[in-house]
Amino acid sequence: MQGNYRKIQPAPRDDADEIDRQFRVAKRKRQHVRIACNPCRDKKRACQTRSLACIYRVPPKTVDSTIKIQKQLDTLQHSFNHYADIVEQLKTLPETDALKLLQRLRSPADVNRAFTSLQGSVHTRMRLSNHRTAQAILPTTSSRVEFELTALHGIVYPTLVPIDITALGISPLEMPALPAAQTETSVHKISPASPVVLSSDRFRPLCDSRLEEIDISYWTKVPISNETAAAMISLFLETDQTIVGFIDADLFVESLVERKLQFCSTFLVSAILYVACHACTALDLKSVAVGRLCFQETERLFRAEGSFDDLITLAAINTFSLACRFHGHETLAKELVAAARHMGRRLGLYSVPLDSPSSLAFQELPDDLVRMTAHVAWGTYNWLTIHVLYFHDESIAIPPALPIPGHERHDDMWPQHPLPDYMGSSFTKLCEYFTVIQEVAVVYSIGDGKPVVDHVPIAFAEAKYQKILAWADSLGKDMAWDQNSQEHVMLFHMWFHCAVLDIFRPFVHGGQKNYILKSFSSQDSTPETIFSASLNQLKRLALLYRTQQMPNSYMPYINISLIHIANTICRETNDPTAKFYFIMCIRYWQHLDEADVQAVAQKFEEVALFDEFAVYKKED
Repeated sequence: MQGNYRKIQPAPRDDADEIDRQFRVAKRKRQHVRIACNPCRDKKRACQTRSLACIYRVPPKTVDSTIKIQKQLDTLQHSFNHYADIVEQLKTLPETDALKLLQRLRSPADVNRAFTSLQGSVHTRMRLSNHRTAQAILPTTSSRVEFELTALHGIVYPTLVPIDITALGISPLEMPALPAAQTETSVHKISPASPVVLSSDRFRPLCDSRLEEIDISYWTKVPISNETAAAMISLFLETDQTIVGFIDADLFVESLVERKLQFCSTFLVSAILYVACHACTALDLKSVAVGRLCFQETERLFRAEGSFDDLITLAAINTFSLACRFHGHETLAKELVAAARHMGRRLGLYSVPLDSPSSLAFQELPDDLVRMTAHVAWGTYNWLTIHVLYFHDESIAIPPALPIPGHERHDDMWPQHPLPDYMGSSFTKLCEYFTVIQEVAVVYSIGDGKPVVDHVPIAFAEAKYQKILAWADSLGKDMAWDQNSQEHVMLFHMWFHCAVLDIFRPFVHGGQKNYILKSFSSQDSTPETIFSASLNQLKRLALLYRTQQMPNSYMPYINISLIHIANTICRETNDPTAKFYFIMCIRYWQHLDEADVQAVAQKFEEVALFDEFAVYKKED
């Protein structure tokens, strides 16, 4: 067999040296330098020391400082890696072990020792005294399950800093409403020849600069100036719209200013002005008389147009029902809500299977019409959900098939639907939240007059609570509340905890109040302690809104929260803070301009204070 030998290259040609000499390129000799900077050495390039100064050279005097900075960077990197390991442990450990680590980190013990002990043995080195120490330094957590909720779901259960309520005073708010006779006199004084101009000193800047070009006389016969109308509509968009989302604000303002009828109507404008008048009573009492005229005009338009199925008409009915709730027109408000429910159903906005022809037909609409339809659909759905929860109306089993406004989409099925910056994310998150709450409402409302506890197992309540907690973990930091949060963020959290109270309220009395919920690690995770944890959050939110936001603005939507607080503390006779929070609720209700609510609140306060005084007299 022939061996594998290396191939021999052909011999060089005789004239190779001559060709080489002709085409050889002389290499540039490297310039000998005595000093070169490190960057030039690394890149193997000449350091221009003789002509231009090298931009990479480091002056010798700064070498020491560079070394010091590098050491500091190394130290910071080491610390970052260390704390990144702790965060990773919190994310990957089982829930029980993660909670133990967090409790240890929040105790006065050394952080490094806590982390080391957990890495060595999470079960043997953690002592019971550490748990007690962790709770001892957090006096606002009245139970271990409240601490667990704070540790694992901090967006909706943030740590409550202790406050001394005995040092706080809840003074009466400025009464905004005029006496009835004075209101009638003010109404007669208003004439088209002299449009009403409300005081602009306390109005916020316009949320949309296009409102400066409004011609309000085109839309309504209520005699108000363009500046006042623009300020009132802007106030509605920044407060009410951020919560109820009845309309697409961008499309509405465009049609309003350009006098187009596609996404605006006289009925809708009058209803919005009527809602805004309620908020303006704290700014200028002339708005009470303007509100009376807006109410009369809006009611006439509802009687004329309310029976015709139309998207903008439905938005106007919702807005008008909202205003009637605020102003105490309960009978008319119920009629409007019923009309909105039936019209929305006839338009196929909800209670329709997602794969039905009417639901699929929405995908064929123009982009702007899809946006407005989605807002009206979800705004109506949310508004009806509130009535299901607090007025025991008929529930809605199937939510709208249209996309939720403000959701980021990564497909081409629906157009992008961003919201204005002033709206934030509260309306978008409420749409998601209310779909879960409707599931609760559907089951809780079926009882033929029997108590909820007789036909709803506690396992259902626990499952729905865990579902909303898992959903709450997806909330961004923009939805966390503090003393500087906008009204809609604080209201979102108020409604969140109101729903939690409603989920567990049927189980906080009787034999099931001490039933241990096994989905939590704490041994005191009962319906009663979870109810108390949400009530504590609700009290703090109401107090913070009272001290931070009032009296510059006031959103009557928090009345639901106040009713929950007052209803609960009236049963807690041993709570030393009950009187304080009860008076706080009374002060809120005194701010309303409905005479009936004021009278009831004042009478309620008198009775409560009289009983309290009687107790003190007996002790003496």
